[in-house]
Amino acid sequence: MEQTPAAMDRHFEVIQYRKEGGVLLGASSLTGRYWFGSLWYYEDPEVAPDVDKCTAGVQLEAGLNDACWVDDKRVLVGMDTGGLALWELTDNLHTFIEQSSATEHDDLVSSVCVCASSGRFLSASHDRCIKVWDQETLRSINTYRAHAGVVHSVCSHPSIPEVFLSTSQDGTVCLWDTRKPKPVSKLDKSPMRSAPTCIAWQPGVDNVYAVGSECGLLVFKDTRSAVTETISLRPHHRGITRVQFQPDKNSTLASVSEDCTVMVVDIAEEHPKQLYRSTQHSDFIRGLSWANDGSNVQKFITCGWDSRVFSHLVPSFSDATIMGGEHIKMEVNGEPEATESVVSKIKDNGFVATKYEVLTNGEGNFGDVQQECTAETHS
Repeated sequence: MEQTPAAMDRHFEVIQYRKEGGVLLGASSLTGRYWFGSLWYYEDPEVAPDVDKCTAGVQLEAGLNDACWVDDKRVLVGMDTGGLALWELTDNLHTFIEQSSATEHDDLVSSVCVCASSGRFLSASHDRCIKVWDQETLRSINTYRAHAGVVHSVCSHPSIPEVFLSTSQDGTVCLWDTRKPKPVSKLDKSPMRSAPTCIAWQPGVDNVYAVGSECGLLVFKDTRSAVTETISLRPHHRGITRVQFQPDKNSTLASVSEDCTVMVVDIAEEHPKQLYRSTQHSDFIRGLSWANDGSNVQKFITCGWDSRVFSHLVPSFSDATIMGGEHIKMEVNGEPEATESVVSKIKDNGFVATKYEVLTNGEGNFGDVQQECTAETHS
């Protein structure tokens, strides 16, 4: 614990649940002459970001934009220096030790991820490059330069290690397959017109992904060109910073944005439903992670530049009794949809509409949500 920084950096960039319990928090200090960063581990996620209650912490030589768990003890960090660093939690998870580091990007690293069962990492950078790294040596194996602008995010396929997706400020979404002589193909991102900012594969479905844009649009697409059906929502009015599907319920997706809102939608039915909305954050939201502890509770955690961490519980409708009531308006193909009456009764909470909002004071507002989530289905 002697290495633990005395104070928390202000700008929280990333938060990741550890599968075995606990949470990783990455923060940067983006003011002053020197920009530093820090990593924190909390065995109890509920006490984050209290410095005095952290299990482990370490100061970094520069700020960070992204980090992810490699396994139950190792963490991969993408740095503002253009480098990657591999840290390990030792001493019964109480000490961070740097295993290795390498600087090969010419600008800050914007996104990192671990390829499924392959011993490889992926990194994306503002230098317009995507790199594939060997996990053991932390040296790049391949460098890809297909994008003409800043690469915002990269996401490895959950079961095919050679396949991944990327988004860029050049306005493109690219599908990569490193087994092919020409590994990259540009995907159709319509109806999205602005630059894509973040992306995620749908678990358990080989070809479906969700992509968020800098204008707040969220689009669900299929990588197969023959499948033209598209679902598009506008849950935010500013750039979406992260999207992530619920691991145990792959039709449920959470998104966070620069408009300081958290949104959860479900696309299982023909018309997507807004399940949850939170306005607790007061600055850009940067981090998002679903709990993957095997429980039936839909829980996730967020962090942002307001130096705050919030845990969120999504109301479960699996045991709800349909009682009828609130009208929910959505647009389909640009036309107003026929209103739908759905109000659910949840034990100990009375009547709950399919829209659930958490206000800035942390209290729930059931049923009367002013901001609507607009849906369009394109076929």
